[in-house]
Amino acid sequence: MKQTAVDFRAERKALVERITVARIVGDFDYLESASAPDIIVKLIGAPDLFPYCGEYHGRRDARQALEQAHIEFSFHDMKLDHILIDGEKVAVRWRGTLRNRGTGASGHFEGFTHLIFEAGLIKEYFTFIDTAAMRALAQPD
Repeated sequence: MKQTAVDFRAERKALVERITVARIVGDFDYLESASAPDIIVKLIGAPDLFPYCGEYHGRRDARQALEQAHIEFSFHDMKLDHILIDGEKVAVRWRGTLRNRGTGASGHFEGFTHLIFEAGLIKEYFTFIDTAAMRALAQPD
């Protein structure tokens, strides 16, 4: 049976939701298995404000970057406001609360993530977040 465009979009949306949950709870084994071997992850922002910003190539480096960010910050009350699916390209606008695990400071954030899939695996994962606000949570007054 041929997959319809509606089926494909529903399948892709469910995959993006599963990836988001894995990122929130720190299921890096799942994220790694859902990634292409040559995945490119970009954590977009100012590296002088958030040291994990940068570009990471391959499953191992991508995993290490996401794990380090997860060690420092936890996600709460995350909502995927918009998911725009254009074939293998997916854009996600999200919001929620991030808490710095060391200081306990938290704040409301909105962000944007762009994913590109290839053969059902994440080929590119680019995410933008307000790195100045994240720095403020790491060093509250």
